[in-house]
Amino acid sequence: MNQDVLLNTGPIALWLMVAGLFFPRLALLIAWLGTGTYPPNPLSDLVNLIAWLFVPRFLMAYYIYINIGPNNLWFWAYIVLGLVGMVGEGGYAHRRIIRRTTVSRDGNTTTTVEEEEV
Repeated sequence: MNQDVLLNTGPIALWLMVAGLFFPRLALLIAWLGTGTYPPNPLSDLVNLIAWLFVPRFLMAYYIYINIGPNNLWFWAYIVLGLVGMVGEGGYAHRRIIRRTTVSRDGNTTTTVEEEEV
């Protein structure tokens, strides 16, 4: 397959594609604020806002899908990173470390560390 087809950005600016991989909300906000590079899409403003808040990488993947198509490296990069972000971040909150410092009447302090499964 031709490499140009895999990396084609179509009507979406290259800086938006690259920045969106790392900071999708910020990149879309900058594009929306007036650089004139917000991706063309048929979604209403309310749906754009809700998707921007909750699933910004999947929103970018949708923009790529409707403007360029699914046979593109950018599309699959956004899908994979979106799934990794949804699955990978959930396990982080399962453990919580609690530190308690107790001060006795004579001024001595005691710190206890507990690990708690949430």
